[in-house]
Amino acid sequence: MDASLDSTDRAQVMAAAWEAFAVAEQVADAVAFEEVGDELQALMAAQASAAGRSLLPLPGLGRPVDVPPLSPGAEGLAPYVELLRHVQAALEHTAAEPGTEEGGRAAVREAADKAATAAGALLATRER
Repeated sequence: MDASLDSTDRAQVMAAAWEAFAVAEQVADAVAFEEVGDELQALMAAQASAAGRSLLPLPGLGRPVDVPPLSPGAEGLAPYVELLRHVQAALEHTAAEPGTEEGGRAAVREAADKAATAAGALLATRER
């Protein structure tokens, strides 16, 4: 997924971001049911991920991504937080590209903001 987020093909970046949001939502849902995590932060991460995904076009190709069991502690969420930060950077870069229409640019920027929100909330779920 990381390589696709770095692609010069806009459609590939958008599809990878869509899939990353789906993975992050699955992870946030799993954390919400843990007894040790902050359920409110997990819910915020899941909502931001779903909102970010809804701003992007459906990918033309792809397959569901299975999320392996999460490792305990904040370290177990670190790869997903980093993935969301990568999504944010990739979408910000895509929004800044010439040739992107203003309506599409605004949606991509908003999706980048949702990735940042989801990353922060996901990180906070296991910090208490």
